Amino acid sequence: MAKYSQIYELIKSITDESSFMETLTLVQGKSSLEEPAGEGVVSGFATIGDIQVGIFANNFDVLSGSIGKKSAKKISKCIEDSVKMNIPVIGILETSGARFGEGIKAMEGYGGIIKAMNLAYGVVPTIIVLKGNCYGMASYISTCCDCCISFDKAKLATSSPLILASNTKIDVEKVGTVEAHSAKSGLISAVVKTNDELRTKISDVLNYLLVPDTDSEDDANRVCVKLTSNSKVSEIIAEVFDKNSFMELKAAYAREVVVGFARLNGTAVGVVANNSEISDRLTARGARKISDFLTTCISFGLPIVNLVDCAGVENNLTDENDSLIRDISDMLYCYNACDNEKISVIIGKAIGLGYVAFASKRSFDYTIAWESAYIGMLDSTATANLLYADDIAKAKDKAKAEQEFADAYAEAKGSATYVAESGYIDNVILPPLTRQYLIAAVQMYGAKR
Repeated sequence: MAKYSQIYELIKSITDESSFMETLTLVQGKSSLEEPAGEGVVSGFATIGDIQVGIFANNFDVLSGSIGKKSAKKISKCIEDSVKMNIPVIGILETSGARFGEGIKAMEGYGGIIKAMNLAYGVVPTIIVLKGNCYGMASYISTCCDCCISFDKAKLATSSPLILASNTKIDVEKVGTVEAHSAKSGLISAVVKTNDELRTKISDVLNYLLVPDTDSEDDANRVCVKLTSNSKVSEIIAEVFDKNSFMELKAAYAREVVVGFARLNGTAVGVVANNSEISDRLTARGARKISDFLTTCISFGLPIVNLVDCAGVENNLTDENDSLIRDISDMLYCYNACDNEKISVIIGKAIGLGYVAFASKRSFDYTIAWESAYIGMLDSTATANLLYADDIAKAKDKAKAEQEFADAYAEAKGSATYVAESGYIDNVILPPLTRQYLIAAVQMYGAKR
């Protein structure tokens, strides 16, 4: 039992007191490796905040957490039983990879784990925790989930860092780090440092996905007096949604986009916001980040709220095989194929695809705009140069003339009021009233769920 103390301690710390019931406790192999009872995997069922869950976890102290045929079957069964019971799956990974001595048997075991996770994804909430080093095919398990939470010192790689970094100038210590996967690959949804932080993150995710409505201590009629047309997106989120309810995911990845869960008068919603402080253009990474998040919202019926401030798509200056077009197309499919409530607030610009993707009445149930918003096919300066090129060319002060024509066009044809009069926006509002309108819209379209 001594070798299992650390992993048992972790499971104990994230689950409700005395709720963990272990399964297949004494499973062991019959090879010459003389595997210990349990084969380095702990599995069973417990509750987290009174929500029943299935849990499996590697124990790195047993054969470096390597996974063989028996331990793989143990993991697969835990996942399959969780799906049958319609409860979330929590996986805790810390492994050196497949058990080399078992060869193809270990590979077949991995096939079973990945298939079980694939079939669970979208049916029940799936959360993967990276406890320490996670190498080899186990790394792919971390992507088969709604949320991947990592301890700050964990590492994730398709092979040993020594192998990946061989014959290159790559620093081995930087291979597969949390920093790399948080900011560059976008695989990690949240980072924690302690067991208590981990329990809080898991509990929050489960509550957003499985408890659609709760009593709110915030005032549904609260006016967001601090909001103006110059407010930052972080300030808007903090003011509009229930106080302290926003849980951001993948914060370090594609920072021009903000995604996460929040509540509106107690109702759980998915939030997608453009962060124009970083960039007002949608990128391939930003589109992937949104698509991944929308998939989870769709699976569990969360209303989707967009806060729009997007001037279109980044310039695609690379070759035709670049992923930008494909990634944005995938994002558009996610938006248009889902039946969830979709509500959009244009807080700044909605230009070109910025309007089509995030605010179009063809896709969204309810679209409102702040009175300061600008909506158009192109930005007002580009439009002025197309429509009034001759007049601008004849002007003594071309820059001044360009600005005057741009301002005139923005006010006449690009204003939120003009677009609303054409029937493409449901209402034009003052920023402080945003919360009240969103709560009303969520309640109004709640019948879609």
